[in-house]
Amino acid sequence: MKPSGNPGGELDLGRLQSLAEELGSPEPALRFLAKYLAMLPQRVERIVHAVDEHDATETTTAVLSLKISSSMVGAMETEHQCRAIESMIRENHFDDAAHALPALRQTTDRCLASRSDLIRAAHTSLTRHRGFFRS
Repeated sequence: MKPSGNPGGELDLGRLQSLAEELGSPEPALRFLAKYLAMLPQRVERIVHAVDEHDATETTTAVLSLKISSSMVGAMETEHQCRAIESMIRENHFDDAAHALPALRQTTDRCLASRSDLIRAAHTSLTRHRGFFRS
């Protein structure tokens, strides 16, 4: 997710478009995006707690979950941050991972703050591309 003035700027809508094409319809991809956004705070808190506890297995599981789902919806900045935290944990650098958490929170907070705009932009994009246009 990157800061941007355009409504879909937090997401690479091409990734969501690919998901919609794989699923054969925009509706399941839009539902996935809505669920991703709804679960984002809990997923970040799960990572924070696991890092605080120095639980490598739980941190890795939580980070992988957020990384993969972020990739699927096109939340590229979150995906990259998760990839970096995953690497830190694999190298047993929990202090570095803890220092990376505020940036992850900022990124996900920006995404959550623009939730309505993101869903609207995704809906517009997905329903106007590749035969998914709905009048």
